[in-house]
Amino acid sequence: MAEAKAKPHQYNIQHEDKMNDRKITSMIFKTLNYTNEIKKKSTNGHGGRRQLFKSLRHSLRIPASQPKKLEWFDEQSHLNLIWLPDTGTIKLNDYPKEQRESLLAKITNEAEAPTLVKNDRTELLEARTKLKNKVKNASKKETDEGSILAFQNILNVSGIADTEQLLSDLDQFDIKRKSQKLDTARQFLECHNEIERGPKPLIRKNQAVIQEAFFKFPAKNEVKGLSPEKRIDLIRNFYKAIFPEYPIHFVVLHCDEDTDLTEHSDHPHIFISTKSSKTGRYDLRDTQIKRVNAYLTKYRPGTNPIGEKPDFLESQLLFGYLQDMFYAYTNNTLLKETPYRAKKHEKTEGHMKTLRYINAEAKKPKSERAFNLYTLAQERKAKAEQKAQLAQQNRIKAEAAAENAIERHRLAEQATIEERELAEAYRRKAENYEGAISKMRADQAKAEADHSKIKAELKLFRSNMSELIDGITNWLEETFAARRKDIQEKCLERARKAYERVRENDKSEDSRFTKKAEAQVDTQLAELELYDNELLDMPPVKEIRRKIIRP
Repeated sequence: MAEAKAKPHQYNIQHEDKMNDRKITSMIFKTLNYTNEIKKKSTNGHGGRRQLFKSLRHSLRIPASQPKKLEWFDEQSHLNLIWLPDTGTIKLNDYPKEQRESLLAKITNEAEAPTLVKNDRTELLEARTKLKNKVKNASKKETDEGSILAFQNILNVSGIADTEQLLSDLDQFDIKRKSQKLDTARQFLECHNEIERGPKPLIRKNQAVIQEAFFKFPAKNEVKGLSPEKRIDLIRNFYKAIFPEYPIHFVVLHCDEDTDLTEHSDHPHIFISTKSSKTGRYDLRDTQIKRVNAYLTKYRPGTNPIGEKPDFLESQLLFGYLQDMFYAYTNNTLLKETPYRAKKHEKTEGHMKTLRYINAEAKKPKSERAFNLYTLAQERKAKAEQKAQLAQQNRIKAEAAAENAIERHRLAEQATIEERELAEAYRRKAENYEGAISKMRADQAKAEADHSKIKAELKLFRSNMSELIDGITNWLEETFAARRKDIQEKCLERARKAYERVRENDKSEDSRFTKKAEAQVDTQLAELELYDNELLDMPPVKEIRRKIIRP
């Protein structure tokens, strides 16, 4: 069937039909990036050529061997469709298997083609890393804010650096071993500029060359009445509208994977090249970051943008915002004239809010991060100060009363014997007041000591808590980056030692500091429950927890 020529849908993120009689449905929208490396399995949303080859064979229904598990129903395969740039939308069965094999070979060959530029760039990168560490270590010994800022400007340099200006800014400060540190900084900046001026690699290690995406409505929601062609057009037009400079290899619609043999779970897969037709570089991810940040600026002002080199947490946020854009696009196109409206599941949206909060907190200085236990300790500190102030007021009142009693005693000495007896009574009262004053002074001293103790406990707890969170966070980054296991174990050991210090120094009657530390560990590890442990190649969350919080 020929592709219908219609006016492209205008992309409008903001407008969404909110009629009360619309049926709310969730959606599944996922992406997977494939690199030109050979990987045993997918990690952190990335696969290699082996996974790409397997996915293409599944999508085109040309398995290399008999699948071990039932993947589709052959009796429904005649309903499958494929969109190709040269033919438009046709039945997949009408597209000969020989041509499918040729298409597979074309895409996999493209995935193998990109290589790194062969020069001394690798050696320069290693040298820059070593020099940067030396500059960073030198900056740690400085206490003057001006010299620290000058060091930071050197360490955070990007693009071609103004070497002389940066060194001049540092040279104006009185620092130890200035000549040696300036020489190290110069070596770092010159090495950095040599890398920046040299040829750039066509593609970085572990960078995507092909991206696959698919969407479908959960079968249980029973979304119906949507033509197969429109499902294909939705995801194709979304990529065409948002990322027009990246060629689409093909879109295939699978209508043979529903166990009830209905249209409810029919879904398309799209395969696109990450190589830009404008820049000639494999920079789809960079473009997605720019388009997402533009969306955030326009429709979510105040939201923290995604950084140029997102970490694991920001990568999750990036994909979450892409989901938001796709949901809005779906509501304004495919579902606009239907009784349905797509909306994120409450649990998914709650997860996004948590990620946004953690990301915002991570960008703050450690001293400004909000810890629940820290707030509690601040409240205890305020109460202790209030108690000390009250003790001071009572002491002043007692001293005034004592002075009054002494004065009465002096006057009684001048009176009659009866008055002298009365004066004796007043004297005894004065002694009682003096005893009360001594007691109140002792109470005040104790309150001040308690206040100092709370401040010390708070300072120690904050230090250990930061170590604990940093240890877990670093472990997460090392794990999802699939780096060395020994580094991952060191991160966990760092978190465990921090936890042990919290427990050893917890002198509270109800062990509240220890409980809060354990709760913080559970909060940090809770995010892992959303992922497949086998997919991430890591132990269960409970086992990780036992490594930090040992019985």
